[in-house]
Amino acid sequence: MDPLEPAKFKHKKVPRGPPSPPPPVMHSPPRKVSKDELADWNIPPCISNWKNPRGYTIPLDKRLAADGRGLQQVQINDNFAKIAEALYTAERTARDEVTQRAMIRERLARKEMEAKEEMLRKVAQETREKPQQVLLLHQASTRQKKTKKRQKENESRSTVQTKEGRTRRRRTDQ
Repeated sequence: MDPLEPAKFKHKKVPRGPPSPPPPVMHSPPRKVSKDELADWNIPPCISNWKNPRGYTIPLDKRLAADGRGLQQVQINDNFAKIAEALYTAERTARDEVTQRAMIRERLARKEMEAKEEMLRKVAQETREKPQQVLLLHQASTRQKKTKKRQKENESRSTVQTKEGRTRRRRTDQ
């Protein structure tokens, strides 16, 4: 038997027999409906905050009533208070740290300024004393030059040139 082969027999539905007669509905005599009962049975139309295909103008109070927000009780979790407190303390400690860092920077800047001022004072003092030192240094250097010159002259007088081309000191004990 091939499953792709068309069916050989057709399934026919057999028509149903007549149903049993419906049970009789017992109605009380009709009476007039009061306005209160009519208002109780009134179902407001569905109002969506997302779709308004017919473009009706719907008042805000109706939209909010349809949302169901007014029916809910607002509950604030205890953890919210905990996290708010934690954030507050973290912010306060961060502010304290920032102020301490600023004070340290200020102290360091003040020390640096004092060190610069001290160095400038020293430089100014040195420049005031420099002309005197330059004069003293000049005098000292001229003295050294003169003494070296005298020593050379004395050496040249006391040295003698030998046959080999060397210089030797002359004996002064004779």
